[in-house]
Amino acid sequence: MIDAREKLDELGLKPVRGQNFLTSETSVKALVEAGEVENKKVLEIGPGLGAITKELEGRAEKVYAVEKDTVLSQYLKRNFDGDVEIINENILEYDIPEVDRCVSNLPFQISSEVIELLGRKQIQSTLILQKELAEKAVRDPGESDYGRFTLMVNYFFVPVKLQDISSESYYPEPEVDTSVLKLYPNKDRHGVENREQFFEMVKALFTHKRKKVRNAFVDSRHILEISKEDAKQLRDSLPHSEIRVINLDVRKVADIAEFFSDEH
Repeated sequence: MIDAREKLDELGLKPVRGQNFLTSETSVKALVEAGEVENKKVLEIGPGLGAITKELEGRAEKVYAVEKDTVLSQYLKRNFDGDVEIINENILEYDIPEVDRCVSNLPFQISSEVIELLGRKQIQSTLILQKELAEKAVRDPGESDYGRFTLMVNYFFVPVKLQDISSESYYPEPEVDTSVLKLYPNKDRHGVENREQFFEMVKALFTHKRKKVRNAFVDSRHILEISKEDAKQLRDSLPHSEIRVINLDVRKVADIAEFFSDEH
């Protein structure tokens, strides 16, 4: 067991909301093993006290460890050098270099934004995140918590949930359990022509995910910036218009987005 409490006390730090340090050596090793990092350039987000960083060191060709907290970043710089580069920045503002993998215990509050960032870069990733979010990522159309997040993940990646990690494996112990999610880049498999257009349609339709496509389209017309009259004229011609939104997969949403773009 990794003694995170003792190290934090030495640094005079108290964990803030969203800071949960992985203390299970078994979980750390399993995460890195699943990451397939041997001789790869690896990005780590939120390394904290460096438990995962230490396991990556010596396996990876190069590690870019991005830590927002200045005190933690300074601590890491005292403990790592050579093939481990510590970057004291916010990951959402960092210009990610060319890397082969991302292996991280993600800060809970930015998990969704980070996954989209990694998706845009098409980086194969093995991540620890909230169990509920990991399960949403692998839901099938029609399941109750299938939604915008699921569509986003499945647009960019083929997601595979590997294992759960108990909340007891952290200090401080979070209120939720976590899971390891592996993400294989594969955004080209869907043949989506316009990414921004696709995500705008996802946002519009999934605002009313229990409704049929034709009705959700009209009710979300403000997101698509069209009048009620124009929306009503188009709704019956939409691809998959009689399907409930919650049953749409990536390709079906893309069909609707492409039709709307051609007609509008």
